[in-house]
Amino acid sequence: MQSEPEKNDEIDLRVIYRALKDSISNLWKFTVGLFLLVLKRWIMVLCFSLLGLAIGIGLFFIVKPTYVSTLILSSHVLTNDYCADIIQELELIVEDDTPNLLAKKLKIDSVTAKEIKRIEFYNYDEKLKEKYKDKDTIVLGRPFKIKVFAYSNIIFDTLQKALVNYLENNPYALKRKEIKKQDNIMMREKLKTEIKQLDSLKNAVSVNLLPRGNQSGFVFGQPIDPINIYREGVLFFQKELELNKEMILMDNIQVISDFSVRGKPNSPKLSVATTAGGIGGFLFGLIFALFLERRKKA
Repeated sequence: MQSEPEKNDEIDLRVIYRALKDSISNLWKFTVGLFLLVLKRWIMVLCFSLLGLAIGIGLFFIVKPTYVSTLILSSHVLTNDYCADIIQELELIVEDDTPNLLAKKLKIDSVTAKEIKRIEFYNYDEKLKEKYKDKDTIVLGRPFKIKVFAYSNIIFDTLQKALVNYLENNPYALKRKEIKKQDNIMMREKLKTEIKQLDSLKNAVSVNLLPRGNQSGFVFGQPIDPINIYREGVLFFQKELELNKEMILMDNIQVISDFSVRGKPNSPKLSVATTAGGIGGFLFGLIFALFLERRKKA
């Protein structure tokens, strides 16, 4: 004899099985009914589908084309958050549809500013951003991307120069750049002084380490290793070369990859427009056919 819990479990499984079976059966009946309805009113559904197809083609020729391109930059002066805020400020100006203000900010003409649809900021490598989440990816030298959506593909050269100048010459960046320049100048002067003193020390050591009669040169608390002195000289020289390199590459913003201008727009696409229009017209015709059938039965 089965216990009461086992009976309840068996009843529950049967109820679930019957509900599932009824759902599948109803779905099948509904699908078959739609298919028969399409066969019955195929002329009307076809007309709506062709109408939707025509609307999609018409929108393809009416809607302004949109070109998308990405500019990859790098900075050792501006922080990640600051660069993102600067670009987001430009995006808000674009969303507000104030091309004159955007033209003033970027120092471009209003005609070019009107062609800009959207501006977006991205970290170049999101995985590295997670790895260095407690640090700033741009201060670490990681590049970042600026993606621009525009109605014209001839403005990207002008826009690239404008964006680089906008990031390069903002007050915060200029101040940081000047501080870094002064630090490098002071460090270079310090290195030059240290190198001169080290050269004097090398000369003194090389002369006095030569045996003179019964004497054997300098006597200190511990022996002098002339190799370490020459090694330090090489390190100082390498540091001076690095500082000279930084002085040459003092620009705040460095372009890693330019805007790549494509001849064909990213949107709209004829295949997408026709497919969406045809499917939309078919669905609208099917809904209208269902409405007519229910009205007829009523």
